[in-house]
This record gives sequence, structure tokens and C-alpha cells, in this order.
Amino acid sequence: MNGPWRRAPVRRSSARGRPARPVRASRWSREGLLYLVVPVIAYTAVIILPIVMTARLSLYKSNGFTPPQWVGLDNYTRMAQDPAFRTALVNTLVWTAVTMTVPVAVGLGYAAVLNSRLLRGTGLLRALVFLPSTMSLVTLGIMFSLVYNSSFGALNGVLDALGLGFLAQDWLGDPDLVLYSLVAVFAWQFSGLSMALFNASIRQIPAELYEAARVDGANGLQRFRYITLPRVRPVMVVVIALTVIQSLRSFDLVYVMTKGGPDNASALLGYYMYVQTFVNRNQGYGAAIAVVILLLSLTFAIVYVRRVATREAFDE
Repeated sequence: MNGPWRRAPVRRSSARGRPARPVRASRWSREGLLYLVVPVIAYTAVIILPIVMTARLSLYKSNGFTPPQWVGLDNYTRMAQDPAFRTALVNTLVWTAVTMTVPVAVGLGYAAVLNSRLLRGTGLLRALVFLPSTMSLVTLGIMFSLVYNSSFGALNGVLDALGLGFLAQDWLGDPDLVLYSLVAVFAWQFSGLSMALFNASIRQIPAELYEAARVDGANGLQRFRYITLPRVRPVMVVVIALTVIQSLRSFDLVYVMTKGGPDNASALLGYYMYVQTFVNRNQGYGAAIAVVILLLSLTFAIVYVRRVATREAFDE
């Protein structure tokens, strides 16, 4: 039929002259979903299900031997009235605030100095700085327990040898110093990893930018402020996130070095949860503390990703 009502020509395949069949999107969709089944099942079994079971257990009174008794929100009410929990919560917040700044700043400083061409043998220095990151916190905890010992520790011995004996302290026995003594060990261990990440980012900055700034009369501090720092901010987002995640999981360092003492001055939420769950056999109360740790982690993740990570990493 001619005219505007003419039938559109049928598309033939080049092989046998038959109409070409459209690709079925549903077939590919089904195959794509099959690839997602195993990861979703694994994630649900390893992450979602334990979270749900822990939240459920926090509503019961349980010692692990007798049948659990429903108590509702009593564990959370007890938590609000527990001075040891409040101490552990404050310690955790202080620990997180310090550890999200000190290791990041130290690692960035290491990376900037090692890439400034002011030193020789930087490869060896990078290896020495990164070495603590390859050691477990348990190993470092045992080692620094000896370093901090008030009677025969290396730290007080070095201070005495330098004529600074008046600075010698009971580093793990003083409630005002013990938390910061542990933070120093954590910062020393994690600064190596942050140095490695910052070092990789700095080495990607074109050398022409530094040469042009040097010709224009910019000194080292100005080159760091206006060239290095803006270009490592996306990596800084990742480093801060990793530091906070690791700090909220801190348990082994406290367990090995102080057991939360003296007088809960170094107790963190992770360690206090362990004590209530496995030492005092208050599994419901320990599960409630675990829920609080989870809520703290989620709060940080949501605020950090929405306010900081998105702006710094993706504005470019």
C-alpha cells in the first residue's frame, strides 16, 4: 500500500532472510541477578543476621546458660545509669577524636618530608616508617608495656639518661596519662599506613607544579599548602575513615596493656562490652553496648559521607 499508511519494511537477518529477533533484556536481567544471589546471601548471613540477633539479644537478660528472660529496654536503662559505661563512652569519643587527627597528620608529614628531596635514602626511611603497620597491636602492646614500665622501662630510662628524669611518669598507672599513652601506640602503628597512602597520592602530583611554584618564589610551606594539601584531600577522606573505623574497633591494645585500668581510665566501649559479655556473663547487657557501638559507627558514616567525603572527593 502506497501513501502515508504504507507498512514499514520488515527487518531481515542477513543469514536466512528471517526477521531479526530483538535481544531479550529479561534474559540478561535474570543472569545478572544470579550473580548477585551469592554475595547477597553471604552479606546477609555474615553482616545483617548477626546485627539482628545482637539487637534482639539486647532486649533479654541472658548469661549464656539459662534460658533468656525478656526485659525490654532495661539493659539500655541500666546503661544510662552505669558510671563505668559513661567513662568508657567518654574514653571512646576522646580516643576517636585524637586518633582521627594525630595518625593522619603524622602520616601526611612523613609523606611530605620523604617526597621533598631533602633527605637521602628515602626508600629505607619509608620502609622503617611503614614497619609498625605490619605488626599486630597485640605485639605492639606487649612491646610498649615494657617500654612504658615505670620501674625498668626504656622510656623513663632514656629520659634519665638525657637529664630529663623529672619528666619520668608512671605512664600506664596514672589515670590522667594512660589513655594518651595507648593513643600514642595506636598512632605510631597507623601512621605508617597513612604515610603509604599519602605518599602514593603525592607522587601522582606533576613535578611541573612544584617547579613553577619554586620559580615564582614559593617556599616549601607554601608549596605544601597550595599544591600538596588540596591534591591529597580525596586520599585524606579515605585515611580518616579507615582511622575512625579502626579506632572504634580498638580492643586488643587495651586488653594487652591495661585491662581497662587503672579504675576504668583506659576502658573503651569495645573492651567494656567484652568484660560484660564474657567475664561478667551479662550477655544481654553486652549486646546492648554492641548496639551503641553500631549506632556510633553508623552516625559517623552517615555524617562523614554526606558532609565531608562527598564534598571533598567528588567536587572535582
